[in-house]
Amino acid sequence: MRKLTLLTILILTVAILLTACADKNEGNTFIATVLENNETLLLVEPEAESTEAKSADKISVSITDAVILNANEIEIAIDEIKVGKQVEISYNGGIAESYPAQIYGCYRVKLLD
Repeated sequence: MRKLTLLTILILTVAILLTACADKNEGNTFIATVLENNETLLLVEPEAESTEAKSADKISVSITDAVILNANEIEIAIDEIKVGKQVEISYNGGIAESYPAQIYGCYRVKLLD
């Protein structure tokens, strides 16, 4: 009976871990103003009230694996994101404590205006 209980706990633990990792698009989202766009990185300034702004006033976001969308959720080229525009950055993972801070787990950038 004890082996069956341990096996059940192990299976449930693995199932929970796999479920947590299943959707790579679960993560954090924040709104920021684009300061620079070099087509592989965006340097952004997060909105003042965001959690990310508490980490840094500027964040370098690697966008090599990100989907780039316009406000209508249609995929666009990265060169359509101009300096001064507002974007919504979606990422999973943490923010590297450097200056500027760095995000490498960006999976989506949405142009807001």
